[in-house]
Amino acid sequence: MLVSMGVLALAVSGLDAGKLLLVSLPLVLGFFLHELSHKWVASRYGFLSVYRWWPPGLLLALLLGLTSRGRIVFAAPGAVVILAGFFTPRQGGEIALSGPLANLFLSLLFFLLSFGWMGEMCEMGWRLNLWLAAFNLLPLPPLDGFKVLLWKPALWAALAIPSIGLSMIYS
Repeated sequence: MLVSMGVLALAVSGLDAGKLLLVSLPLVLGFFLHELSHKWVASRYGFLSVYRWWPPGLLLALLLGLTSRGRIVFAAPGAVVILAGFFTPRQGGEIALSGPLANLFLSLLFFLLSFGWMGEMCEMGWRLNLWLAAFNLLPLPPLDGFKVLLWKPALWAALAIPSIGLSMIYS
């Protein structure tokens, strides 16, 4: 997980040292809590889960991030994998939803803190976490949004449409 977080921070910063300092804490916190939320909800259902990194996704994120100076990042460094034979659509939907909800919560928290003394870093934090939520809510397999859409389409729309729209406006 540490490798994934480091690669994402480098990709988003585009190797700009100043930007790396601004994005590291919000991005690492957002990524870690997103994945930890999946793991926590899965464990509440009694499922064993582990984080598995995905080397092709890490390489793609790094190459796109560095060549675009952080403007284009495909964030698929890995995921929490549920080690269970079967779970219901509700269980799968709730496990999937927990990650983007963690990012939306962090986005709101960073937004509220962006008017203080750490304003620039917190502004980066709310934008990055909004982007993480929006990206993960895309209705494409294997992303979280696909599982939430299958489970509760109206809930997916209520979260995904504003998240994706705001992310497009503020990125």
